[in-house]
Amino acid sequence: LLVSKDLGKHLLEVEDLLQKHGLLEADISAQTERVQALNTAALKFSELEGYQPCDPQIICNRVNHVQTCLEELEELAAKRRKELEDSRQLWTFFQEMEEAEAWIREKEKILAAKTCGRDLSSVVTLTNKHKTMLGELGNRRALLHQTMKKGEKILAKKSFSSVGIQEKMREVCLRWKKLEEITGLHQQRLEDALNFFQFSAETDDLVAWLQDTYRIVSSDDFGHDDYSSQALLRKHRAVVDEVEKHRAAVLSLRKQLALLAPDHRQGVDVQIRVVEVEQLYGEVAEVAVLRTQWLQDALAVYRMFSEVHACEVWVDEKEQWLEKMEVPEELDEVEVVQHRFESLDQEMNSVMGRILDVNQVVQQLVDGGHPSSDEVRSCQDHLNSRWNRVVELVENKKSQLSSVLKIQNFLLEC
Repeated sequence: LLVSKDLGKHLLEVEDLLQKHGLLEADISAQTERVQALNTAALKFSELEGYQPCDPQIICNRVNHVQTCLEELEELAAKRRKELEDSRQLWTFFQEMEEAEAWIREKEKILAAKTCGRDLSSVVTLTNKHKTMLGELGNRRALLHQTMKKGEKILAKKSFSSVGIQEKMREVCLRWKKLEEITGLHQQRLEDALNFFQFSAETDDLVAWLQDTYRIVSSDDFGHDDYSSQALLRKHRAVVDEVEKHRAAVLSLRKQLALLAPDHRQGVDVQIRVVEVEQLYGEVAEVAVLRTQWLQDALAVYRMFSEVHACEVWVDEKEQWLEKMEVPEELDEVEVVQHRFESLDQEMNSVMGRILDVNQVVQQLVDGGHPSSDEVRSCQDHLNSRWNRVVELVENKKSQLSSVLKIQNFLLEC
């Protein structure tokens, strides 16, 4: 048993041989104690004085021979254990290498079957799974490194043929290198897909925002009075600010597109999408400018109507006063009325300035092609007509007062 050349053909067989060898070593140890006891007893016979049943030299030679045989047996057992231990290291190395190869094959199949996802959510999920696999790859790399060190130690002992060990190490190293290359390529594809779907998602969000904004800026609600138009204009200016803030995002689309992987950026759909976003933004910006002008025009119209109304209220009041006023014949009363007309002249100068402003606003609206030009022009004509009527009444009353005043002065002189 101790000189057997059978060192096992796989790890389980080596473990079995080691277990049997352990039993044999235990048996040798037990026999050693018995042999030691027998040798001790035998040597006592060689030390007897007087009658000696056997030649002491023969006893000593016999004891030495048995001791030598026992030592040789122990040496053989130790040598056998070392060979079996070396064999276990060898087959442990091969088993770990086979496990590494099996793990590599499994990951190769997984990577070969993996897609890069169909949308942002699936790509994120696959990316997280890939990160987990990268962690496993790191752990397996450390284990493989330890196994390689074991192989190098076995080669250094030169107990076994180095051909099979070196070939296995070279084969596993090549497969591992290939796996890392495949893993790197898959990671790059995932990153490219993630960038593409993020770009697509951001583009879709931008399109949705532009479509909503277009509906807002293309509204035909311009308010129904000065207050509502002013409120709408304030809201619209906030929208215009947001449109301007999104200009940079739209302008950067082509730069982002250029950074995508060739397979993604060269797609017709994505290029068309970018053009659509640019065109839609241009339409939104253009309509926003038009709505600003329309709201300003509407505000100008409502303010003009308000101003016209205020002027007409004044005109109504003065027109009624002038029509009801009787020119007095007494000098004192004439002078009082004359003072009133002096105050009226000041008021008329102020109102005339307001009416001139109204006429200027109306002209600007008409020249700008405002859709309510006819209504505005009609309102202007009505106000001017009323104003001219008041001016005419004032001139008539002033003329009458002047005549009465001349008569009274003539009478005083006479």
